[in-house]
Amino acid sequence: MDKRALRKESIPKRKLDVRTGIFCAEQIEYVVCTAIKNIAHKRTLVLYVYEKKKVVDGDLTPRWTMFHIKEDYITLCREGDKTKWRTSMFQNLGPYWNFTDKCAFYSTAEEERVARFFKNTAYKGFRCLNAVQNAIVRKRTRLAEINNQKTIAARMKVVKALPRNIRNYMYMETLPHYVFYDYHKSKAPMKGYCTACKKEVGVVGKKNNEKGFCPNCKRYVTFKSRGRRGHFHDRSTAQVIQRTGENEIVVRFIKAYCNYYKCDVPAFSVYETARLFIRWKDNKIVKWDRFYYSYSHDTLTPWCRGDRPRFNRWCYYFENDLCGFLYQRNLDKELRDTPWKYCALNEYYNLDPTPLYIPDYLRTYLSYPILEYLVKLKFTRLATYIVYGDSSGHHFTDWEHLINTNGKNITEVLGVEKKHIQFLRQVDPGIKQFKMIKAMLNDGIVPDTELMKWCSQKDVEQSEHITIPLRFMTPYKLMKYANDQFTTHRRKTYGDGGYYRLSDVLSDYKDYLCMSEALGHDMKSSFVLYPNNLKEAHDRVNELTKAETTKAYDRKIAKMFNGLQSRYGYNKMGFMVLPPATSKDISREGDKLHHCVGRYIPSVVKEECIILFIRKASAPKKPYCTVEIRNGNIVQARIQNNDPPTPKLQRFIDLWKQQVIYAPQQLAA
Repeated sequence: MDKRALRKESIPKRKLDVRTGIFCAEQIEYVVCTAIKNIAHKRTLVLYVYEKKKVVDGDLTPRWTMFHIKEDYITLCREGDKTKWRTSMFQNLGPYWNFTDKCAFYSTAEEERVARFFKNTAYKGFRCLNAVQNAIVRKRTRLAEINNQKTIAARMKVVKALPRNIRNYMYMETLPHYVFYDYHKSKAPMKGYCTACKKEVGVVGKKNNEKGFCPNCKRYVTFKSRGRRGHFHDRSTAQVIQRTGENEIVVRFIKAYCNYYKCDVPAFSVYETARLFIRWKDNKIVKWDRFYYSYSHDTLTPWCRGDRPRFNRWCYYFENDLCGFLYQRNLDKELRDTPWKYCALNEYYNLDPTPLYIPDYLRTYLSYPILEYLVKLKFTRLATYIVYGDSSGHHFTDWEHLINTNGKNITEVLGVEKKHIQFLRQVDPGIKQFKMIKAMLNDGIVPDTELMKWCSQKDVEQSEHITIPLRFMTPYKLMKYANDQFTTHRRKTYGDGGYYRLSDVLSDYKDYLCMSEALGHDMKSSFVLYPNNLKEAHDRVNELTKAETTKAYDRKIAKMFNGLQSRYGYNKMGFMVLPPATSKDISREGDKLHHCVGRYIPSVVKEECIILFIRKASAPKKPYCTVEIRNGNIVQARIQNNDPPTPKLQRFIDLWKQQVIYAPQQLAA
């Protein structure tokens, strides 16, 4: 429709008589007038929609002017001095859901003109108009669907056929196998059938649902008695990567369904449920196209764009699950001459051949090529964290500080000395354990291999939970005592006061040892070091009077002074770094600078954090800036009124970081 020609006819040259009955009806807010005109050589129905209040006030400018031909319509809307075009149906023009109930034709002739224009004898007025517009909308929608389906069908033509052996691969490599046998009580071999090698085998001394290996093909199987197996099914997902163009690959998601209905040979089906097209340019992903199979037979193509809809995102749906096994047999060929030629995806999958979401690995590799180093040196848990995050799918904000993503070799990537690489390979730490190990190495502590493996298994992440007990005992004794206490005092019911995780045991043990040392107990006595009930001992040493606590805190902080001074002391640019000598020093610092460092005294004593003072070299006794360090990193630095450091002071802190705090990392690099 010619909008320029339509705009000329948008304001009619006519007058409305406000004395007619329609202007007296309270329920009516809009008055509609009609006209049939020849606009741009097309016979056009024009509907002028006036606001009743404005007409009464003498304003005869229509609020909306709708132009309607037999196969299309468009509306010119006025909002003050501005106009805009809309394609809404008449019933959707106004602010009400029942807009037509607020409208009325100016006269019967205006209403009859609508039905006469559309040659409709069944309906008249608004019903006729809505019927025609609904038919136009359905036609538009259907035409858009067909065009969309044609586009998708053309998109799918570049996809090659699935590998010929995909059916056999799904059955043999992704699904569990069984040996079904006829049970009898005698010691004679029982007749069985293996679903893997599809051969008759003899079964001796096996129980129902017992795991083992097939006597014939040696595959890992589950033994099931035919009399007790009932009806069950297995299902799995696989991912196949194929090349579809010069700068594009497709990841295809294949489902396998194996139904054992009281029989040895299952009903087995393999089908495709989703496709993900990945297009790249200059080693960067520029487009992700997702499609899912809709099982529809009345469309040009069963493929639909987007992710498969689900009724409830919190419920598991097998059809929506895209994590699966990786089909490796064509991988090198399909990834040749792509940005993922050296991504080590094969090696990563072989380290742990369990279901995973491959596109996340491909996307992450382009941002962090260091994955290749980590995978090839078998740092599986670090590589998995970079790709998939922790168990909840989240990443810590400071993980890129632990791992140099721009490193050119493994020592630069990990930020450790070359001599520690073999130790780290043996431990294969997670990100939390790696953070702990780096903190220990920065403090000059070489961790024990078996102890670090134990920390990885038990998800222990705080370095002070390990380093403090190791001052008084061997790694073996620490692991044995912690395991014994966790087994004895493990939480059995909610609110029983027991330990929920083994790391909670180590936290209490660290606090107990720190306070025992501060109180002057004999730290060589096994009675002190290994209390029978850690929970009671921990609570006992923490239930002290205020005077006793202050004395214990002062003794502990004074004992730490020399070590902190040698480790963190620094003097440059007119500033110097000092540790506190007593708990009063920390309290005085907070009072003078007007911040809350005083409440950190218990954490300092329990070695959960380190508090240091930055003073001007010209006034070493006058508080100036307070710094908190946790796990070898500066957490915060505050001056007067809890303000951040000045630019000059910040330059000093940055220099202090490089030359003192992160010195071991700099040496490794």
